Amino acid sequence: MEGEEGVIDDDVRVAAVGVILLIAVFNLSGYYLANRNVEPFSELGILGPNQKIADYPTSVLTGQNFTLYLYVGNHEGHVAYYQVLAKLGNRSNAGINASLPVQPIASYSMLLLDNQTYLAPITLSLKHNGTDVRLVFELWVFQTNTSSFAFDNKINQLYLNVTGPSI
Repeated sequence: MEGEEGVIDDDVRVAAVGVILLIAVFNLSGYYLANRNVEPFSELGILGPNQKIADYPTSVLTGQNFTLYLYVGNHEGHVAYYQVLAKLGNRSNAGINASLPVQPIASYSMLLLDNQTYLAPITLSLKHNGTDVRLVFELWVFQTNTSSFAFDNKINQLYLNVTGPSI
């Protein structure tokens, strides 16, 4: 019977060490996973004049400046070089996450560290009258393997009525 107590004590010790190791593995894996970017992504946002997702202009005068705020966020897990292109379209060329095949009216570039964001005012002026003018912002990311920008399938858009004499 004396030998049985030693076996039970050894079993308890082995079980305790196993539980401690299991807890250690879970804690270390949680730390490792928390510090790695599992799903890399980029953000694109256009904010109204009060730096909110609201108060967007619906009508602007031809040739008159108006201000919006451009927001870009990098959660790619590495430094990223971004370009945002502003383009004009209409309801007939409205596509989900599709780049408009027109020349941009403005371009904005920024280099962001991982988990860094960019927020800056942008001032635009539209030269031609129109109803339901589609102002589109496209996010492009520089690809080192091709040494060129690639469309990131992210767009933001506003519909505006542009009134007054065309310039």
